[in-house]
Amino acid sequence: MKKFLKRLLIFTVLFFVVDKLFYIFIYLSPNYQVDNRIEKLLEGEINKEVIILGSSRGAMNIMANQLEAQTAKSAYNIAFPGSDVTFHDFILKTLLKFNKKPKIIIFALDSPSELLPTASINYRFDRLYPLVKYDYINQELINKGDRNFTSWFLCLSRLNKTNLSLKRNSTKFDNVQPDGSTPLDFENPNFKADYILSVGNYEIKDESDEKRKAFKSILDQCQSNNIKLIFAFSPNFQIYNIAFEKRMRQFKTPNSSFFVYDSLNSSYKDASNFYDESHLNAKGAKIFTSELSNYINLNQ
Repeated sequence: MKKFLKRLLIFTVLFFVVDKLFYIFIYLSPNYQVDNRIEKLLEGEINKEVIILGSSRGAMNIMANQLEAQTAKSAYNIAFPGSDVTFHDFILKTLLKFNKKPKIIIFALDSPSELLPTASINYRFDRLYPLVKYDYINQELINKGDRNFTSWFLCLSRLNKTNLSLKRNSTKFDNVQPDGSTPLDFENPNFKADYILSVGNYEIKDESDEKRKAFKSILDQCQSNNIKLIFAFSPNFQIYNIAFEKRMRQFKTPNSSFFVYDSLNSSYKDASNFYDESHLNAKGAKIFTSELSNYINLNQ
């Protein structure tokens, strides 16, 4: 029995020693991110008057540096392509926890899928994995069921296979500018320039309870922190979805307002201003951002 216990003790000590050697991957992972905006949030470096929140329609359609120039308000874009409202909720909580609160949040809405279950937008775990050295991120992964309590004392439990690859796996879509925006300054050869003249029905019963809860959380955070919240509706290469807007307006709070692009502007029916059916290219983003900036200037 003593021999067994001795071997067990030796094995345990060796295991923990070897486990701690893997900390080097945890420590180095942030250096190989293709997008370090979340780390900037964690380090308290995003202290701007205007913050852009959302997924790709926020990241690609709204140029923070242009908005800053046209409104004379400091601005930064923390919208993440492919992310859903549950991730936006986490990003806003992180912003408010570690940084000075902004005066304005521009929430770029995904029409019509903001609250609907869809595979195209989700919780961006991949943006958190490189940052597992931060206890705050580790706890968030535990909260989401992606990690368990052993990650508090075992390096191997914190690691994801992506942490073991110390190289940047960036694509042309990871073109994060100093202002946080990711403009689409290249063409999409698969885009068919046929303006869509119809929209589907919007059914409240199809909404995700989890997404609706996260959406309301964003509104509550802005309300409790006295932050102006602007819901921004950017153009699709399609007739405007008024049913979606009506649904979003049902969530209005005293500090919120709604900015809808000018659907009569012929620029939004010009395929040369779009990357695809759902996103403006860099040229179209300048037009939309200018319109949004004018709205802010007129509603200060």
